[in-house]
Amino acid sequence: MGSKLIITSVENLQKKIISVLAAKGRLPGIYVSLNKTQRSVEELLEKGGIDTKRLFFIDCVTSEQTKDYVLHIRPNELDKLSYSIGSFINEIKGDKFLLIDALSTLLIYNDENKVAAFVKEVTEYASANNVQVI
Repeated sequence: MGSKLIITSVENLQKKIISVLAAKGRLPGIYVSLNKTQRSVEELLEKGGIDTKRLFFIDCVTSEQTKDYVLHIRPNELDKLSYSIGSFINEIKGDKFLLIDALSTLLIYNDENKVAAFVKEVTEYASANNVQVI
């Protein structure tokens, strides 16, 4: 499975994400939200016709636990975020994907070397487990 980097304007990002998720069909995935709350992401996806029940959410915006199936991690806790992504990858059996929305947000909370190390670690782990990263 190949990975995909989406570079687009902020105005078009949500449409692109919905398009990519629609192409995934019923495939389960991990959605890491770095710039919107899980609740707002879920509402946007459902409006776009995406079945959100197949997604595990990691919300890096909201610190308050709202739902059992949502993990809340601060965007400056890259070790914890990486560990949680790895745990979700191991928990989901069969084919799956990882979507990180929007990776550039990590640069607000971390220096670029830490972000680069995080991206390298996550992509290598995902690749070793045949997980497409978006």
